[in-house]
Amino acid sequence: MTDITPQAERQRELRARLSVYSKFDSLARGPYLEPVLDVMSAYLAAAIDDPVATAGEYWALSCLPGTTKRRVSALTMRITDILVVNRVDHRAEALVIVERSSVETAFASHSDLNQEFPELRFEESSYHGAGLDQLKISGSARRLARCLDDPRIGEPARAMARHMMTSGRAMHWRGHSPVLADLVLEQADARRLGRG
Repeated sequence: MTDITPQAERQRELRARLSVYSKFDSLARGPYLEPVLDVMSAYLAAAIDDPVATAGEYWALSCLPGTTKRRVSALTMRITDILVVNRVDHRAEALVIVERSSVETAFASHSDLNQEFPELRFEESSYHGAGLDQLKISGSARRLARCLDDPRIGEPARAMARHMMTSGRAMHWRGHSPVLADLVLEQADARRLGRG
């Protein structure tokens, strides 16, 4: 087997970077950029203490990943897709994994939770790598963004993010889209300022 030359390695790296920009351009020309920015920025503002310093290292943000046909974007920690946006019948649907015990502390019962957020689904989940204390929240990306703005859901998202980020770096950092991440970080910053 032949070793890869430095020139071949640089060309491969350049092709990978161009692919990231090309995918972002495709996303920006379609109807899904705004919902992705909305829900991803809500998550970063609610869940991650220092999103700028940890971007691309402890969390990776994909843009039109080739792994799943309907997937628009995913925020990954370690090997787990913690927040995912999918195309479903021309709508942006999303799901997020949060700490179940923190949600149970914030709400007296499952029916209180459903009454507070009737447009979202709350289900037990067993996402690989997220531990045993997890709950999946899913529904419209915009509705999920509003839900994450609520501290009773934002705090359980933060608890899960801490758990994931203290267990190590993101394994899928090569799929990180710095262009998309920069826009999401900008919007998350504005969201934080709006709360303060």
